Amino acid sequence: MSVLLARFVASLVISGLTLLAAAIILSFSPARAATGSAPPRDYDTSAYRYTDKPAPASLSAGSRTLIVYVDRDFGPAERERIALALEQWNHVLNGLVRFRASLLPPDPSDQTVAQIRRSGAWIVAKVDSRHPAARERAALAMTVGGRGGGFVYVIGDRFATRDLTAVMLHELGHVLGAGHDPHGHLMAPVYDRSNGHCIDRGAVAMVASAQHLPLNQLNWCVGPGLDDGRTSSR
Repeated sequence: MSVLLARFVASLVISGLTLLAAAIILSFSPARAATGSAPPRDYDTSAYRYTDKPAPASLSAGSRTLIVYVDRDFGPAERERIALALEQWNHVLNGLVRFRASLLPPDPSDQTVAQIRRSGAWIVAKVDSRHPAARERAALAMTVGGRGGGFVYVIGDRFATRDLTAVMLHELGHVLGAGHDPHGHLMAPVYDRSNGHCIDRGAVAMVASAQHLPLNQLNWCVGPGLDDGRTSSR
């Protein structure tokens, strides 16, 4: 687990959300294998942190839930990486919108997948470079859909497990309505491991606009190069 994620989990302890983080991971992961090891620390994220604003008082009136079904082809370590991305976005969205995840049913039929799609849910599917969604050679993942749900195709043979949380943070931004930002960090068109590991204010602003959410009630990542809302100098 990266230092950023460790600090993020620590902030959840302070804010009383630790049980929720655990529930998201356990809701679609089987018991973790005893042989599993912690993911390596892939980024120097010690200087980054998330803001932690109080939850809005009117949550009961405006909260929305987005259901995410995760492909069983993802292994336990990969599911944990996906869960960490979901929980970071849940912290950022501050209860106004919430992701809720579970595993896809075993061997889902076309009818089951169609029913999931009609419900407005999202499916995170693990594919490889032979899949039609991988037609763009440089793509690591592809999000297809809109407000009525859709698919996040993760092209698993194009990057290592250690990058999955960052890739999912980006794709979940698309799920929430954010586009690419050529001057941004998380939502930059080309993945860069040096700055794609947390949800910066630019990404949050795009999501706030797409979801009609009050930006001043949301959280985001702050630190070097992430100027907490002022125009970047880079």
